[in-house]
Amino acid sequence: MKLNLRRAVAAAATLVAAVILAAAGPATSRATSLPDWPQLGHDPAHSGRSEHSAATSSGVLKWKFHPSGAWHRISIPAIGANGIIYVAGQEDDERTHAHSTYLYAVSPGGTQLWALPMAGRRILENEASPAVGSDGTIYATGIENISYGLPRKVYLYAVSAAGVLLWQSEMVGKAVSSPTVGNDGLIYVGTSDLYGNGHLYAIKRNGGLRWKIETGDISMSSPAVGADSTIYAGSYGHVDFPKGATPSAEMLGRALKEGWKFECDVYAVDSSGKMKWKFKTDGPVPQSPTIGTDGTIYAVDIGNAEHAGDAHHGPPENFYAIDRNGKLKWKLTEYWGFYAPAIGADHTIYLGFRDDSLTAYLDAMTPDGKIKWKYSDPESGRVSWRPATSAEGTIFLSGDGLWALNPNGTLKWKYEHQVGSPVLGADGTIYAICGTHELCAFGGPHR
Repeated sequence: MKLNLRRAVAAAATLVAAVILAAAGPATSRATSLPDWPQLGHDPAHSGRSEHSAATSSGVLKWKFHPSGAWHRISIPAIGANGIIYVAGQEDDERTHAHSTYLYAVSPGGTQLWALPMAGRRILENEASPAVGSDGTIYATGIENISYGLPRKVYLYAVSAAGVLLWQSEMVGKAVSSPTVGNDGLIYVGTSDLYGNGHLYAIKRNGGLRWKIETGDISMSSPAVGADSTIYAGSYGHVDFPKGATPSAEMLGRALKEGWKFECDVYAVDSSGKMKWKFKTDGPVPQSPTIGTDGTIYAVDIGNAEHAGDAHHGPPENFYAIDRNGKLKWKLTEYWGFYAPAIGADHTIYLGFRDDSLTAYLDAMTPDGKIKWKYSDPESGRVSWRPATSAEGTIFLSGDGLWALNPNGTLKWKYEHQVGSPVLGADGTIYAICGTHELCAFGGPHR
């Protein structure tokens, strides 16, 4: 009886998947078997570099997808096989103030294929994005009990391509990062508690724990994985509480008042879960590291609040280039808001940033930090997300607009409305969140 039930469930899932692919429309004729843009920053190194061309994209708004209900936030998208787009959406009930979350599958033509309710809430402060494994499994993270006066719980969810919840794995913490799928198939997730400390988890594809290691608060910095399987994550802060002490708000207040050791770091952890090194930064590292083609780790911090700058600026922020042994290669320090970079196929670093003016900036840099060219668009809006690059070298920059730049730094086209972190499909379509509540597709006519 159990065997027959398993067969029936498997047959139903196969039928649902077939219906989904049929509903996806003509774009699925590409029949791609691997995800187009699997996770935050495209790959485990968070390079932001697609293997697909966007040369024919003209920046035309093709369609918008808006989930039903009073939705106010949806995540950075990921793109699976056959161009299926996955986003998580959060709804607030104005009457009960309860939060609920759905994971959506959207066709390349903008049609909803399925919506899976999840009890968890997407974390809003980090670079929230689902991740898609090479076998088509979708991974997403969330927080439960955020509205009910109960202890918060954080989970990693695994969902099939047919929209069926496969498993959920609970972790220790009150907040959780976006998942990163490594080349070995392990899923890496960072967490934090209310008092600044947390863990890095390596979770197997069946939901079992491979290992975990204590860290600072890495719930906002999705782990990045290098070619040698080293895992890197940035910390929002870490407090060394006395051995055996139970962390509490009172103890944290005492720690800050009495000047206990409080530091922010970029962590390097080997594939077995052993700490390799820590690189101390001047301030919190809220974004995910980016790994260059030569193994250099690039990270940005938001500055040291104890050095608040002057009346016109906050604390100076830093952009670090760190070698694989945890030593500083070089850094930039400015009164700018740096965003995690993208790395081009020719090793160029594309660094987006903002200042106090309504100006979008992008610097193209060599791996040793020398400027190749600069782009700026005065009084047109500020950069708010990491860039992305296509196979032919187009650079996409987003924030108060969406800019497409040629490899020499000249403007190709521009969309003049608020746009989130861009991701690229196999047919050259650019997908991003418009405002906070719609998924938009930009490109030219369908191929």
